[in-house]
Amino acid sequence: VVDQRQVIPELFDPELKKGKIFVFSNHMDPLPMNIRVNGEVRKIKHTETQIFDLKDGQNSVKNLGRNCDKQPYTFNTEMFPEVETYYFVIQQGFDSTIRTLTCFKDFEVNEKAFLKQINNPRNGGSEFLQGLSKSFINSLIF
Repeated sequence: VVDQRQVIPELFDPELKKGKIFVFSNHMDPLPMNIRVNGEVRKIKHTETQIFDLKDGQNSVKNLGRNCDKQPYTFNTEMFPEVETYYFVIQQGFDSTIRTLTCFKDFEVNEKAFLKQINNPRNGGSEFLQGLSKSFINSLIF
């Protein structure tokens, strides 16, 4: 088992994680995919976490693989000024129009769900689902 505190020390330091966007990929593919956060494109491997700087105002997160939504996930820090850190997971899902076609969805989770996911990426069970927004869960129901 990998100790995430050694791999991603920023995630566990209250001061270092302020003003950051953490993106964890659970895309279940041996090949890396590209992600774009606030215009910056990077490669990310399955079970890897990337850290980006949070901008004041509008921010966006998008996997550049077979994205289920076709549009980036966008949010504005001015709407929630008390939130200093954002957590996202890229998760494999299925296209809602062609149920056999896999795609990848970017979604925001809370810190607790993010930590559970990076420590056990194979767990897609109820504990993980508790950290998801209701709109995301509804989008999974076909």
